[in-house]
Amino acid sequence: MKLTINSEKMKRIVSLATRLCGSNLTLPILNNILLEIKQNLLLVSSTNLEIGLSLSLPVKSEKEGKITVPGKIFSDFISSLPKGEIKIEEKDLTISVKSKGFQAKILGQNPKEFPILPKVKEKPLTQIESSELFNGLSKVSHIISPSDSRVEISGVFFKTKGDTLTLVGTDSIRLGEKKLSLPQEVEKKEVIIPQKTAVELAYILSNLKGIIRVIIESSQIGFEFIPQNPLDPQISLISRLIDGQYPEYEGIIPQKISTQAIIDKEEFQRKIKIASLFSSRIQDVKLKFEPPKPLLISSASAEVGEVHSKLDGKIEGKSIEIVFNWRYLLDGLGVIDSSEVFLGVNEATSPTILRPVGDKTYLYVLMPKTL
Repeated sequence: MKLTINSEKMKRIVSLATRLCGSNLTLPILNNILLEIKQNLLLVSSTNLEIGLSLSLPVKSEKEGKITVPGKIFSDFISSLPKGEIKIEEKDLTISVKSKGFQAKILGQNPKEFPILPKVKEKPLTQIESSELFNGLSKVSHIISPSDSRVEISGVFFKTKGDTLTLVGTDSIRLGEKKLSLPQEVEKKEVIIPQKTAVELAYILSNLKGIIRVIIESSQIGFEFIPQNPLDPQISLISRLIDGQYPEYEGIIPQKISTQAIIDKEEFQRKIKIASLFSSRIQDVKLKFEPPKPLLISSASAEVGEVHSKLDGKIEGKSIEIVFNWRYLLDGLGVIDSSEVFLGVNEATSPTILRPVGDKTYLYVLMPKTL
């Protein structure tokens, strides 16, 4: 193989591909990425056997071919090169890389040892703007805590119904739900995507604009990215699905609220962070509602002392004291985009709702702490 490519483009696709490379001692070939030239396209692929990733870019090529190279070493070297063109040539399982002021030879391995990436054969179920899918995944995937005993909640619940895609993540203490609009009604599907797949897909889409096509089969899901900018790579990600039945989570979402507050998000975040400095080892912070008075926020510990603050807002309902893990509160606030948030509580031991004001497509449900 022999090609010439812009260094910035090469850095981008190689850095994405190597995110799936690790330190696999059982199958060392998985620490490599596959480079292939085919019909003036550069294909860069990687896999951890659960996720398969392939990126393609048009290039100036003189000779087709393929080779696998150590992902981390190759990526670190490419990312250190100056801007400009890179010339890459493979000969006798060794890859030669030349750019302005640099020349290196990196030992590769036989591409026949690299696993064949799976392919999805079904037609796309639907498509969605990449920025929308990124937004949805980033709001629910961080909540998940992988569990060997409850594998069904170890991933993102991915549900299509009508013209809506619903994404859900939970660790049994808190839950995030995000609804996304689809361009047209689609067949109803319910699958569970591994957390790592959701995280990797969100990372890939974070700085790209285009369309994502979604293909679902019995045991795997595929995402095909078609870029808005023709200079960006086309991307295919295929992942296994988690086998299991997702819990009927809708039942824990409160349908009625006895006490509610509409408050400034940034001010709430700031006062929770201050309260966390005085929190005990169980990371507790107390909220006291006495409508229509301001919300009282406090925490105390024998080692540090105590702190109290007030937060103005629109407070309605009955008086109640409720205790939360401050980290979980900040996690929920951190993914809310609005300037004001709605906080709805019922009892000291009942689920609480946190959601953006003016946006009914996202909600964060959090269980209080019991002291």
